[in-house]
Amino acid sequence: MHPAQRLAGLTESVIREMTRLAQKHDALNLSQGFPDFDPPPKVLTAAAQALQSGNNQYAVTWGSARLRVALADKYMRYYGMAVDAETDITITCGVTEAIVAALLGVVDPGDRVIILEPAHENYLPGVLFAGGEPAWVTLSPPDFRLDEARLRAAFAQRPRAIIVNTPHNPTGRVFTRDELSLIGRLCVEYDTVAITDEIYEHIIYDGREHCPLATLPGMAQRTITTSGLSKTYAATGWRVGWVVACPRLSNAVRTVHDFLTICAPTPLQEAAAVALALPDSYYAELLRTYTARRDRMMTILEEAGFQAAPPEGAYYVMADFSALQPDVAMPPGSLSGQASRDVAFARWLTVERKVAVVPGSSFYHDPRLGQDLVRFAFPKRLETLAEAARRLGGLGAPNPGH
Repeated sequence: MHPAQRLAGLTESVIREMTRLAQKHDALNLSQGFPDFDPPPKVLTAAAQALQSGNNQYAVTWGSARLRVALADKYMRYYGMAVDAETDITITCGVTEAIVAALLGVVDPGDRVIILEPAHENYLPGVLFAGGEPAWVTLSPPDFRLDEARLRAAFAQRPRAIIVNTPHNPTGRVFTRDELSLIGRLCVEYDTVAITDEIYEHIIYDGREHCPLATLPGMAQRTITTSGLSKTYAATGWRVGWVVACPRLSNAVRTVHDFLTICAPTPLQEAAAVALALPDSYYAELLRTYTARRDRMMTILEEAGFQAAPPEGAYYVMADFSALQPDVAMPPGSLSGQASRDVAFARWLTVERKVAVVPGSSFYHDPRLGQDLVRFAFPKRLETLAEAARRLGGLGAPNPGH
């Protein structure tokens, strides 16, 4: 007996593996992107009340009516998107399920799917589960801008879908309206469906704005928008995400979702509706606190000898460690069978300095593209980041070999 061929070459999540390594060695977890603080008290209270009020059985498969209405209101208020709560919104078990359900709903075996890399590690498995074939478009450091020639070459393969993540994990890029308009024009030209991951939509720095791809010309009927509760409301363990799409695409996603997970957690959907009703002041404070965390993280990395550019959005930094001094030997049992400089460095940093990060190669189809990079996650209390600074102290002696 052997596993399905679609699993060939896939490994377990390196990010989750780094979390286990952090727990094993009592390291600060700056690898997996979850906050070390709770959701807003009002939202926690709403969850407790929902549990005590009988919301403990299956929800309607598409999601709580209250939550879907709240989402429709929010998309109109923030982005001017006219969304029908009855037909256009599906509540999922996080954005991970949303993206996989979208891919299973629109991609046939052999279809090409464009993935912009570096990319979150769940995109490729989702494409392969659907029987699709990845078409990689690399965003080159240090600015990770979208290269038009590379993108056009990928579209020339007549892809069925493209996955677009903005604000972007792991680079922190916020794609400009011009970049997104280019994607939109090519989607229209080649009859391609766009699947967007917009989970960091409210964590954007320095006056930039989030532009949903679905709001651009010709894209409302060919975009599957996904987002969720996890990042904006510090509730990554609740697993409440959503899909917004026109009825034709929405029905495809719902068919998969119905048999994949049935429904997202019922009481937490009710609490999510309360979260969406928080005032604008909540988002202003969210941005203020994340800007402070970003700035502190950049200072820590600079003082430790890493080379990195401040992220434009989200809460990650891709940092180049190639100028650092440590002589890092390749340990036994490398992460998920990988053996490269970034994997060795990530393990060394976790075990010896007690700070866990994600090796950059896990975000690329060719590990060599990330072999000098690691990803830091900074959705942490300032006290946690201060301790990270202490543990990374003295790391930054220059390496004469570079």
